[in-house]
Amino acid sequence: MTRPNSHHSRPKWSFKEAFSGDIDLTSGNLFGKMALYTFPIILLSLLQLLYSSADEIVVSYFGGGYASMNAIGSNSALINLVIGLFVGTSVGANVVVAKAFGEKDQAKAQKALESSMVLSVLFGVIIGVIGFFVARYLLIAMQTPSLFLDKATSYLEIYFIGMPFLLVFNFGSAILRALGDSKRPLYALIACGAINVGLNFLFVMAFNLDVVGVGLTTLISEILEAILVVIFLASKRQKFIRFSFKGLRLYKEETLEILKHGIPAGLQSFVFSIANVFIQASVNSYSDASITSEVAMTGNTASQQVEGYIFIFLDAFSVATTAVVAQNYGAKKKENVRKAIWYGLFYVLVVGFAVGGICALFRNELNGIFIPKESFTSNGVFDQEGYEKSLDVAGQRLIMMGLTYCLDGVMEVLSCDCRGLGHPKTPTFVIFLFVTCLRLAFIFGLWANIPAIHTLPWLWSTWPISWVMAIFVFSFIVPKFYKDAAKKMDAALLEETKKNEAAIPENK
Repeated sequence: MTRPNSHHSRPKWSFKEAFSGDIDLTSGNLFGKMALYTFPIILLSLLQLLYSSADEIVVSYFGGGYASMNAIGSNSALINLVIGLFVGTSVGANVVVAKAFGEKDQAKAQKALESSMVLSVLFGVIIGVIGFFVARYLLIAMQTPSLFLDKATSYLEIYFIGMPFLLVFNFGSAILRALGDSKRPLYALIACGAINVGLNFLFVMAFNLDVVGVGLTTLISEILEAILVVIFLASKRQKFIRFSFKGLRLYKEETLEILKHGIPAGLQSFVFSIANVFIQASVNSYSDASITSEVAMTGNTASQQVEGYIFIFLDAFSVATTAVVAQNYGAKKKENVRKAIWYGLFYVLVVGFAVGGICALFRNELNGIFIPKESFTSNGVFDQEGYEKSLDVAGQRLIMMGLTYCLDGVMEVLSCDCRGLGHPKTPTFVIFLFVTCLRLAFIFGLWANIPAIHTLPWLWSTWPISWVMAIFVFSFIVPKFYKDAAKKMDAALLEETKKNEAAIPENK
């Protein structure tokens, strides 16, 4: 037998395809295409985080110092908690549009697009109005130190004003990714992020607006991002579906399906963040014989910023897994679904451990970016002890989190597998039980009552412990869901074959 020419038999893919906006995720070299599809998402998230980091760096060096940095950093857990429910709902739009795209059901995908955009505005207005008026009370409930409270409140209020625009961008980006286009949201972020950074320096250095200035630049960039993503969806390039204000309405079937997938995903993010809020509150009020609560907060905030760069790689492959599994499930390609599950796990383990290991190795250099010496200088006197202790706290946390963060990626991918296979509620329940409840039980049952483990490292250990527990449970659930889905795909293909055969007239 003659061996086929490898040049012709091997599916082609290149980085150019990653930015073409049209990656076919149901055929060809799926391993390579998943990486290509993920690449723009990683860049988008990387830029998003860089711009967020720029906020803290600018106010730390040129604004109010570590007090301003902590004012912004202390909001992170709360922001994730409050908006997670609504931003998570965009996963529903991604799943529904991706499945319809795989099935080539243009009418359903169009209705899902229009319903999604209406939902994004409704959710954005609701959370924006409520959040603006309760911002200060939420921060007080989290035991935010009075030194940072006023600045933290101002930042959070401005953040909530931008919620409608933030959700429009997230829903619009989710729809574009469902269609295989992960590059245009990246372009929007590059443009708006550059404006964000430039305005940061203008508002903080020239106008002395400090935290308020950073909040305003974030708001302006979110408005521009929302406008750009709507333009992308409405452009003539959109051949399969296209956004139009004329057809904008909620379609009952598609809306319910989006909420069916999106609300559990949002609830998962919400319950995931509940424990993180309590952990943040525990850090805010923590002190011992060697460190103050301000030192604990400064070190914790710095490490969180660095960890964000690890998470974006894990999250990007999770997003890719959802789209690839959903599209191939819709296209009834069970072998591709199986491959997507394993490829997703491979990527988060290898990439997550590599990036996390690098961050742990260079912890002092990376944490030092977010703990500038200028922040510990007052009236020309440098607080050497406070600076070194903050850096030590940050380093301890980054070693633990950096070397175990890949486990979070495994948990996220397995969760996305369930969602892509049509089981959105199950991962929410697993996360709630083995992440939220387990962490809260540890914090209030053991950590708060046993002096020997009432330390920051033990508090941080709740993350990897809960990830391992959730992975153990998912390892039994995902194979079962795949087998059930494979049977459904086989049955659907058999039914299609029978219909096609029946449609062919017999030779007479």
